[in-house]
Amino acid sequence: MHRAKIGDRVRIQYCQVREDAATTKKSSGPRMLEFTVGSSDLIPSISLGVVGMVQGDQKRLTLQPQEAYGKPQARLVKEIPRRRFPKHLALRKGKRLTAVDARSGHRRLVRVVAIKPDSVVVDGNHPLAGKVVELEITLISLDSSPKANKQKPQFDLGGKG
Repeated sequence: MHRAKIGDRVRIQYCQVREDAATTKKSSGPRMLEFTVGSSDLIPSISLGVVGMVQGDQKRLTLQPQEAYGKPQARLVKEIPRRRFPKHLALRKGKRLTAVDARSGHRRLVRVVAIKPDSVVVDGNHPLAGKVVELEITLISLDSSPKANKQKPQFDLGGKG
């Protein structure tokens, strides 16, 4: 059987494993990811994590914060005057919002972390920033043909259709 090596085109199925005090559970349903082993298009721990696997093999990868979403950045936590939010918007701690930078027009997902009488504190860091991420992966397919690397990585973001 052919084992995955650098330069092979692979397709994996993966899901995040969350561990809490009582149980170990998988997050939302499995997702697919297709990439060239060893390419810089992907987090190196995932790209190189499949080396040596054969089709059907399963493996658990542990990604340290610097290998996944990085450390939380203080500059992404902002206190915004309450008047800048629509009056009808029901704010609560943990609510996810889309913020638009007034200067650049860039959009960013933020999470409400505190509500004060005259302001709202939002955090633009990824919810998993600063955390160890556990992934359970299964090698679905493996292509070592010369034309296999002509494709760009394919990501399944979990949407329908």
